Amino acid sequence: MHIAIVNSYKISDKEYKAELYQLMQERKSKNVTLKLKKLAINDLIDAILLKEESQKIDLPINEQEVQYQFIEIQNQYSSPDEFSDQMKKYSLTTDKLIEHIRNNIRVKQFIKSHFINKVKIEHNKISEYYEAHKHDFIIPEEIKICHILVKDGDMNSFQKIEEISKRLYNKDDFCETAKEYSDCPSGKDGGNLGYIQRGKILKELEDVAFSLPIGQITGPIKTRFGYHFIKVMDKKKSRIPEFKEIKDALKKQLERIIGELELLKHIRKLRAKADIIINHEYL
Repeated sequence: MHIAIVNSYKISDKEYKAELYQLMQERKSKNVTLKLKKLAINDLIDAILLKEESQKIDLPINEQEVQYQFIEIQNQYSSPDEFSDQMKKYSLTTDKLIEHIRNNIRVKQFIKSHFINKVKIEHNKISEYYEAHKHDFIIPEEIKICHILVKDGDMNSFQKIEEISKRLYNKDDFCETAKEYSDCPSGKDGGNLGYIQRGKILKELEDVAFSLPIGQITGPIKTRFGYHFIKVMDKKKSRIPEFKEIKDALKKQLERIIGELELLKHIRKLRAKADIIINHEYL
């Protein structure tokens, strides 16, 4: 059964199911929706049109990348049997899925070499964009904290809290105390949690930590995980990064956006010239 015809190429049921299957893995979706079905068929149509273009040039395929992506899909399942069952559910063979992965890689290489990599933005254009949008690049306020956790429910937890409190009161080194007492995996690193932005830690800890001066120690603070001691090691104010800090990343981002826009224009042209028939009743 043919799901669609693109020029003279007939999209088979197995090709469509392979595309739908891969989309579901990428989006971690367990349900087949009409939206996913339409996306799958339209992605396939675009891929076939681009594949026809890519076949006009020599594009070597990295077979290691093909196998890597295939293994990545397999690893999303708890067992080989579960993977096999899903393949049967979508009437897929291993060879068909690998062929589909290989075709996708070929199309992506074509897109990269003929659209993304061909865009070159002048330095002054990047600078102009930065000046016009610099407030979009604001780096939020950050603090660096070290942390000791005593899990709740342990019969010795209150004894540990007393011992930690005494050691910190006596000016013992916070990081060494964390290594000895903390129930958090960060304990082996002296309790170091690195730099943290607002919204990235528990609200109870955030409210206290962002109000403390550098070097201040406080605790125990009760949360659902237990009791916490924290020390503020450093603070960074909210700021706009300088142009030189982000110019390379910004250049790549803008070139990618422009390249993708050019690709969309190209696909529209290919679609306008192509003979496309979709079996909507199947969808």
